[in-house]
Amino acid sequence: MAQVFAAGGEVGQLMSAMDWSATPLGPLRGWCTELRMAVSICLESHFPMQVLWGPDLIIIQNDGLAVHIGEKYPECIGRPYREVFPEAMPSVGPLLSQVMSGGGATWSQDLPVLLDRHGYLEEGYFTFSFSPIRRIPTAEVLGVFVASHETTRHVVGLRRLSCLREIAGVTVHAQTSGEVFTDAVGALSHTSADVPYCVILLRDPRTPRLVLRPVATAGLATVPDVFSRPGTLDPDGLLPEFGDSLISGRMLISRRLLDRLELQPITDVPSANRALVVPLTAGGDDPPIGLLVAGISDRLPLDGDYRTFLTLAATQISSAASMAHSTAEARYQALHDTLTGLPNRAALFDHLGQVIVEAQEHAQRLGFLFVDLDGFKTVNDSLGHQAGDDLLCAVANRIRRAVRPGDFVARLAGDEFAVLCQNITSTDEIEAVADRVLVAVSTFSSHEPQARTVTASIGIALSGPTTSTPDELVRAADVAMYTAKRQGRDRHQLFDGATL
Repeated sequence: MAQVFAAGGEVGQLMSAMDWSATPLGPLRGWCTELRMAVSICLESHFPMQVLWGPDLIIIQNDGLAVHIGEKYPECIGRPYREVFPEAMPSVGPLLSQVMSGGGATWSQDLPVLLDRHGYLEEGYFTFSFSPIRRIPTAEVLGVFVASHETTRHVVGLRRLSCLREIAGVTVHAQTSGEVFTDAVGALSHTSADVPYCVILLRDPRTPRLVLRPVATAGLATVPDVFSRPGTLDPDGLLPEFGDSLISGRMLISRRLLDRLELQPITDVPSANRALVVPLTAGGDDPPIGLLVAGISDRLPLDGDYRTFLTLAATQISSAASMAHSTAEARYQALHDTLTGLPNRAALFDHLGQVIVEAQEHAQRLGFLFVDLDGFKTVNDSLGHQAGDDLLCAVANRIRRAVRPGDFVARLAGDEFAVLCQNITSTDEIEAVADRVLVAVSTFSSHEPQARTVTASIGIALSGPTTSTPDELVRAADVAMYTAKRQGRDRHQLFDGATL
C-alpha cells in the first residue's frame, strides 16, 4: 500500500501515517484485495471520490473531496459515515442503503444535502454516483464507491437568477412605484431560502431628518413604525446602520435585527438574526431613495455571490421604480391640465368612453355639464394673463367643491370646463349640480385677486339614444351652452334634443 498512498497526494500521506489498527478497517496487512483496489482508484483520481467500506461505511477519500467537507477533514478518514455526517443521512442514507442491500448502483443529480462543515448547518447540493464494490467471485457487496460533484453554487445561482428574472418580469408593467415595490417583494418572497424576509423602506422627502416608512414587506408577521420615529437612524439611535447606509450609499450588515425590533419571521427557513441593508438609488449622484432590508439565510455563507444577488435585486427595484415614476408622471402630464391640475380633454374623453359603456350595461344615465365662463376675455385684457390664469385656477377649485363626490371635473380648453355626473335619476338632480356650479363661479370675496363680475353659461346634456357616444354627449352640451349664452348668460340650459 505504500505505493498507493504515495500517489494519493495529501490524503495519501495522512493515510500512510495513520494507525489503521485503531480503526474498524484494521491493520493494512489485513485489507482484502477489493479494498486495496478501491482505495487505489480513489486516491489516484483527481475527481472527488470516497470509498465507504463495510456495514459501518468507513470513510476513505481523496484530495478532490477535501475541499467539499470543510472542517470535518481530515478527522473523517477511517470513521463511520453516519457518525461523521449524521445531518446528511436523511438525503444520502436511502441511496447508500439501496447499494449496500444489493439494489445496484444509483445516482442523483443536484441532491439537496445539509452539511455541518463550517460550524453551521449549511444548504448544499451534490450530484452523486453510488456504485457497489463487490467481492470476487461471489458478488457480495462490501462497500460503496462514491463519485461526487458539488453543485451548490450552480443550483443557488440559478435560483437567484430566476428570482432576478421574476423581479424584472413582474415590475416591467407596474403602473406606479408602489406597485413596483409590492411586486418585487412578492418575487423575493418566492426565494425565501435566500431571502427569509425583506422590507422596502422609503425616505420621507418631506423632512430633512433621516426618516423612513415601510412600503412593502414579506416574510414578517408585522413591521413596527420605529423607522419613522425621529432619531431612530441617528448614530446613537436604535438603527444607526440604516442611517449610515442612506448617507454613504453603502451596503451594510444589520446585526441582531430581529431581536432589536422584536420581529417575527413567518417563513419556515431558518434566518440569521441579521440582515443586509442595501441602498435603493435612483441613479446618478442622487442620494438613495430608500433601503432594501433583506434577511440573511442561516444556512448559506454570506459571500460575494450573496451580496451581488441582493445588490442586483436592489438595482432592479430602483430602476423599475424610477421608470414607473417617470412613466406615471408622463401619463399624468399627458392627461392633466398643467395650469389647474384638472384632467384635460383627452382624459375626459377616455373616461367618458368607459363610463358610457358601464351606464348602458346598468341602464343608468349620465349627466354632462359644459361650463363656459362669461367675460373671461375682459379679465385677461384688463388685468393681464397672470390674473386670467389665477382666475382659471380659482374657478377650477370652486367647481370641484361644488359638484358631488365622485363627479368628474375637467378643463376642456381656455375658459371651458366640463363636469361628468354618473347615475343621474332626474333632470332636477343634474340641474341642482349646475345651480351649485353657477353660484360657485360667480361668488368671489372682495379680497380675492380675481374679485370682479365673473359668471358662467352651462349647457346640460343627458345620455340617451341620440347621445350615446362621447362626441354626441359633449356636442349636445355644447349646443345647450350656446343657447344659455344667447338667453342672457349666467344660467344653465338643458339640451332639448335638437339636431346635432
